[in-house]
Amino acid sequence: MKKFFTVIAAVALAVVTAMPATATESRLVALGGAASYVEDDFNIFDWPATLPSYSNVLWMTVNSATWNGSDWVYEWEPLALLGVSYGLGDDAQYGTLGLFFFHATSGLNPYGFGWPGANVFTGPIDNKFNLMYGYAMEGLSFGIYFSRADEGFTYEEDETSEDHEAYTTIGAGVRFDAGDNAYADVGFDFSMASYKEEDTGWGDISNDASTAIGVRGRLFYEWNETVTWVPYVNYQMYDFSLKADSAAYKDNFFGDKGMMIGFGVGANVTVNEDNLLIFAIEPFTYAKREPSEAPTDMNYEFKRLTMPRFFLALESDIKDWLTFRVGAVKELVKDESTTPGVAEDITVTDSYSRFNYFMGLGFHIGDFDIDCVLNNGLPYRLGYWLTGYQPYDEIDSQPLYMVTGKYHF
Repeated sequence: MKKFFTVIAAVALAVVTAMPATATESRLVALGGAASYVEDDFNIFDWPATLPSYSNVLWMTVNSATWNGSDWVYEWEPLALLGVSYGLGDDAQYGTLGLFFFHATSGLNPYGFGWPGANVFTGPIDNKFNLMYGYAMEGLSFGIYFSRADEGFTYEEDETSEDHEAYTTIGAGVRFDAGDNAYADVGFDFSMASYKEEDTGWGDISNDASTAIGVRGRLFYEWNETVTWVPYVNYQMYDFSLKADSAAYKDNFFGDKGMMIGFGVGANVTVNEDNLLIFAIEPFTYAKREPSEAPTDMNYEFKRLTMPRFFLALESDIKDWLTFRVGAVKELVKDESTTPGVAEDITVTDSYSRFNYFMGLGFHIGDFDIDCVLNNGLPYRLGYWLTGYQPYDEIDSQPLYMVTGKYHF
């Protein structure tokens, strides 16, 4: 068994040195997605004020599959991330800068189904860059975040035709002491989408409503040497729609707007110096959506109530150089959809439960921390685990979903 783990570590190191990899993203996934309830450097995107805690780090990641919230979606080619933070001055006395490059920025619309035009701004587009800056003082730190993604083309002959789409996000955060045994994080982001398409059957199309706002907060309270409580709250709202020269356009593309709110409380339980147990419950998470603008005689609505959602995870240091992680999430969900009918509205209610589990390994080699998320079926079909390559009809037999890492300098 010791020889087996040694070979796995060597393979992971070879992957990371050959392709970009982020240690921490894999850690959060392997812990069941309980990111809001743990300290981790990949959380800097939700909590920009934590950036000064992670100065002089190079992040790397490569994904063979991405998690869409309910299942793994396999990529035709690996998706990579490369980012770096750098402390300005001695001990980052002038703050910390961060620069990150991604393949693509995910769509700003989190749903995109239910009625005509609800899929506006759901697709990923090419990422330009992500910039961050954080500054720490005694008992207080703050951070700012800027992300830009856009793609398009322009065709010129007798007339000019243009097709362009862009996402812009501005975020900010603050971390502050909240007593002798507690500290708090607050994060905020404001996103804008833009769209322009000329010379279509509807005339020129452009964005109308195009904004999203998110606010979140959490508190780490060290109750005793064993347990740290982490209450958490999150609120989001968005409104996306397009407009066109044709008056009939709005009768066929209604856009999408909605709000989401949720709260929970987690516990970081230090079983001993080698084992961390994470448990969290979100007793209430609610989302409500409707068209941004629809004809008055058409009633569309979608509601999702998750009550409750549980997280359970274990992080165990088996050796100084090896960490094992396992995590799971269980949620009870009720969806209610309303659509226009011939005589009256149709309402469909769907109640169900979802369960997902994850496994991961972490390797600590010199100044490198290397993590990976394992294929859930790996223990039963090692198959092509050495190279990761397999026939197209066996794509789900690849051994690793994600390999990530960071280098301290």
